[in-house]
Amino acid sequence: MAQSTIRPESESKAPTSEASARGAAIYSQSWLLVIYDWWVLGIVSTYAWACSVPDYTLPWFRSNVRKGQHLDIGVGTGYYLAKSDLSGVQVTLADLNQDALDATKNRLVAEGKVKAEETTCILHDITRPLPASCPKFNSMSLYYLLHCMPGPVPAKTAIFSHLKHSLTADGVITGASILGKDVRHNLFGRVIMYFGNRGGMFDNWADNSAEFDEALREHFHEVETQVRGAIFLWKASKPKV
Repeated sequence: MAQSTIRPESESKAPTSEASARGAAIYSQSWLLVIYDWWVLGIVSTYAWACSVPDYTLPWFRSNVRKGQHLDIGVGTGYYLAKSDLSGVQVTLADLNQDALDATKNRLVAEGKVKAEETTCILHDITRPLPASCPKFNSMSLYYLLHCMPGPVPAKTAIFSHLKHSLTADGVITGASILGKDVRHNLFGRVIMYFGNRGGMFDNWADNSAEFDEALREHFHEVETQVRGAIFLWKASKPKV
């Protein structure tokens, strides 16, 4: 069945900044999508960031996916959705990269997690408000995304000023991101940080938990955060609108 894709009005592709496009372009390489789960979520998360995905980020994700409408932003390979119970969940996928959207949707359909005709893909730059055709979401997830976004923390967290309006009154938004500041990186982590930032995949040398926490509390009444190794885990609910 043909993929359902929402595109911004009057645009043939997602509008985006040059820096955001560089960060997303890497996911057009099919070899990376093949090894992403093993390398990024397995080896690097465990040994560079000292934050095991099965022990920390996956349970955090699962506990914050609500029944109803769920929006996953920056989909990667769809690992977290594929490892979660999606019964009663209508999934929308949003990303700058069509290859990542296609790979994630195909994976979820193949594994019986979603029905193709009930899953929507949005080719979209999340620094801009979501298309008006989108529903209100009961939950949203942004995993390993913020550290890839260009600019300092206030520029990254500006997305909450419009995402909160796309949540239901009792909706929750959750995520995980690699910190660059006020955490202790081991040698492996420093190497990944260096090449990730130099190559344009990351922009997170100055990312710190205090500024992220402050920004979340500016936009949401209830905020819970924690740092595991070099990973900032967060969830926020009851948007201030």
